[in-house]
Amino acid sequence: MAEASVYESYDVPKVYYKLQHCVGCAIHGRIVRVRSRVNRRNRAPPPRFRQEFKKPTGAPAAVKASA
Repeated sequence: MAEASVYESYDVPKVYYKLQHCVGCAIHGRIVRVRSRVNRRNRAPPPRFRQEFKKPTGAPAAVKASA
């Protein structure tokens, strides 16, 4: 690119992604899932399922060195 350019230094422009889509485009681009007409009126966020990591209850086993 530098060899074919007339300019000595060329900065590549930043790429901006579109963040707002119409419903049809968002479904086609798989940004949102298809919902029934009744469920489309629901504006609540989907439930989040978090995995709870249980901490060990006992003290860690001590490694005994033979003397």
